[in-house]
Amino acid sequence: MLKRIQQLKIGITSKVVIAMFVVILTIMLLVASYSFNKSRNLMLFQLEREFSAEIAIAEKEVTSFFEQKGEIVKQLSIIPILKSILIDDNNRESVQSNSSYNLLQMTLNEAVENNEDVELLWLANVKHSYFVANNEYLSNNSFIIKDRPWFNNSESKEGISYSDPYNDFATNKLTISVIHPVQENEKRLGYFGADVHIDKLPAILKRFEKNGRHLVLVTDDNNVIYDEKNMWTVFKNQEFIDSEISHLKIDGEVYYSKVSEVENVGWKIILYVPEQVVLQPFAEYQKTLLTFWTIALTVLLSILSLVLRFLLKDIPRITYGIDKMKNGDFESRVGIVRQDEIGIIARAFDQMANTIQIQMKEMNHQTHHDSLTKQPNRNSIEEKLDQWIVGAVKSGQIIAVAFMDLDDFKQVNDTNGHAYGDELLIKVGNRIQDLLPKNSFFGRFGGDEFVILILADASEMSLVRSIIKRVHKSFADVFQVFDTALYITSSIGVSIFPEDANTKEGLFTNSDTALYKSKESGRNKVFFFNPDMKLAFETEIKLDRGLRTAIENNEFFLVYQPQLDIKSGRMTSMEALIRWNHPEWGMVSPNDFIPLAERSGKICEIGDWVIDTSLQMVKRIVREFPYIERICVNVSAIQLHEKDFVRKLINALAKHSVPAKLLEIEITESVIINNKEGIIEKLTELKALGVHIALDDFGTGYSSLNYLRLMPIDRIKVDKSFVDHLDDDPIVLAILRTIIELGHGLNFEIVAEGVVDKSQFHLLEKMQVDSIQGFYYARAMDEESLYLFLREQESELTIIH
Repeated sequence: MLKRIQQLKIGITSKVVIAMFVVILTIMLLVASYSFNKSRNLMLFQLEREFSAEIAIAEKEVTSFFEQKGEIVKQLSIIPILKSILIDDNNRESVQSNSSYNLLQMTLNEAVENNEDVELLWLANVKHSYFVANNEYLSNNSFIIKDRPWFNNSESKEGISYSDPYNDFATNKLTISVIHPVQENEKRLGYFGADVHIDKLPAILKRFEKNGRHLVLVTDDNNVIYDEKNMWTVFKNQEFIDSEISHLKIDGEVYYSKVSEVENVGWKIILYVPEQVVLQPFAEYQKTLLTFWTIALTVLLSILSLVLRFLLKDIPRITYGIDKMKNGDFESRVGIVRQDEIGIIARAFDQMANTIQIQMKEMNHQTHHDSLTKQPNRNSIEEKLDQWIVGAVKSGQIIAVAFMDLDDFKQVNDTNGHAYGDELLIKVGNRIQDLLPKNSFFGRFGGDEFVILILADASEMSLVRSIIKRVHKSFADVFQVFDTALYITSSIGVSIFPEDANTKEGLFTNSDTALYKSKESGRNKVFFFNPDMKLAFETEIKLDRGLRTAIENNEFFLVYQPQLDIKSGRMTSMEALIRWNHPEWGMVSPNDFIPLAERSGKICEIGDWVIDTSLQMVKRIVREFPYIERICVNVSAIQLHEKDFVRKLINALAKHSVPAKLLEIEITESVIINNKEGIIEKLTELKALGVHIALDDFGTGYSSLNYLRLMPIDRIKVDKSFVDHLDDDPIVLAILRTIIELGHGLNFEIVAEGVVDKSQFHLLEKMQVDSIQGFYYARAMDEESLYLFLREQESELTIIH
């Protein structure tokens, strides 16, 4: 309702009047309804009291009627003559001969004459099954007391009992019997009773029917004693609430009724009145109430309308000011001076206009500046570059877009805390901003990445390079962050408009590619974009996408390069090497995809697959060639740094039921650069299980002799770069001889990699190398070819022996 009023195209005063009309009308209707319902409830409460009083009196009258007859019977039942006749044990034939019989008749006749409602007084002998009544009435032989309808009820009671109503056979009047037991020394001798006409009860009840109220009296088995309006046929199927007024709706008519039970006999007495009789007095009251409220509402709304029109006269001025603000005029002020709510609204409007002006300036600044460093943000950088591109197209100038990233910034956060990292970003921003000339623009792109824009003439490329070089060299100076001196380097990637790209997106992409190349090349470098970078970057992205599905598409496979045990002259171990056969690109070199897998984190999943596949293969091959001692699998440093690497390896061995001694993992010295203790602990745990450990590419890394002492290795694999120069470099020969002697002295086996000719083999054999691996002995081959190779080897060894 209020929403519809709000949408009406009328003035605020009219809307307020309509709204107030709705509110006041609602309130008045609620008050009127409350008043009417309150009065109605009071009436019902009064009706409840009146019903309770009237039905109590009516019930008392009926109860009194029966109690009076009961008292008569009770008093007569204790007359000695009654007990005398019953004690004398007379049967039906001899009772009239009893000396007390005549006195009994006189007593009964006198009692009947003195009580007009009593038709018959009688004495019942239970033992001999007969009764004697006034007027010398004696029951015949067919009379059986125990078959009388009142007998069972009276027998179970000690005092007065009442029979159900019946029509007297002599008078045809509605009658009930009032019975009291005759006892001597707690022994029941018989019963004394009175047959009482109850045709006076209707007259008693009729006195209570007034003001439209009526009574119904029924027995406990629903025999109607009194029902002036014949309503019992309607009421008998209704449910009444004991001790409360019931609200009954019958055939379109509504009745208020109350039911009560007559004491002793268990009859129901119902008092009822039609609703229209009860509510008739309220009809006029309702009309008066409606007239009063209508007049009051009209007068109130008229006064309210006049008052509101006066009070709200300044609202159009505020509305006008709001419209001006909506159109961008934040200098508009309404200037209304009042001390009421409208004055407060007007002052609030003027204050809001002032605040919005200030906030618009602040929001504009926040939209274009970084909240931490206060340098221009990405939005500002992009807007500035868009402006410069438009101008450069016309002027023929060039634009350098340099992406600068802080090297190992995460380590600053991890080591010193984020507060230091934030302060360092502020210091970097301020330093770079101070270094740049006027024809440049600098801002924070996000995270630890900044962007430098340089606008220059086409002939000033050398100036652009010198500016970027100066920025890069500035990182050689220490950054004083709080109480700590921090050193950090930067990697920068640069693209040039329009040489490298003529759009903002293209320049950003190419600068990012050059930045990636800078980081890939060891960081702390400046790289200018060239097309080869883009091709390499796109190739890497393509390879990375392919790696994501290579395992599930079964594109990887393993080849195995045999290792010759020189003493036995046979192959006793082999190295598992992964290969990638892409459905579109064909064979992809491991040198291309392994480093990429390590950078992207996919190496762990690939490494798990290699281990799993190698274990399945070695399990198969040792069944036919039991002298095979191990299969060698390369393990990346990233894999070893996984928390659950050892658990996964143990699970893989258990899964394929492969003894740990059949597996050798090859690692490089670089694995222990970070977390040396943790890596050595894992390797020690694996060796304790029986897994062999080989140190691969020995001599090309750090080659710390201390590592040989600490690391739990079994074999050292001499790098191919030493084997290549055995024939022509005596220094290499001396180094290699030293490595072999040192390894044997530490109980390590020595494996020489990359052996390609006979002379190399013989030299290594003389230096007592334990095993060789290389093309001279065997190339890497698939599993089927490996089986053929081993079988041929078996045949040759058999012939020799």
